[in-house]
Amino acid sequence: ALREAGGWAGIGDRRACERSMARAQALFARGGSDADPEWMSFYGEAELEGLEAQCWSALGEWPRAVRHARRAAALQDPHFTRNTALYTAQLADDLARAGHPDESASAGSQALDLLREVRSSRIEGMLATTARVLLPHRRAAGVAAFLERHAASRR
Repeated sequence: ALREAGGWAGIGDRRACERSMARAQALFARGGSDADPEWMSFYGEAELEGLEAQCWSALGEWPRAVRHARRAAALQDPHFTRNTALYTAQLADDLARAGHPDESASAGSQALDLLREVRSSRIEGMLATTARVLLPHRRAAGVAAFLERHAASRR
């Protein structure tokens, strides 16, 4: 249901997205069952929060996206470095778009740290987008440091 919500968000249908998110939350609240496929064991609260963050981001609801991305990053088992990096990169972009450049730069730097352990062109692309959003704030020390690190990581 959350993948469906993401589809609705992608085409800008807020009402359908919210209905699908509500259905996903209700299904998640019921808990797992023996009939669930094995891959569902991976689907936890962090994944739910991360997918909701993506929906709100696609709808341009930056404060809501920030809230869910922050929870996703905090709830993610640190053993799954790629997912932690993904949620942290999502948080960085949402913060940048919500008008919090310093906090965005900090989250972006954390995502760059995590990318030392895993490779992901998707996450690298997300950070490149965040860097472009942050360019107008490059005079802020934290933003400048992130932009320099990001540029160095692409060489």
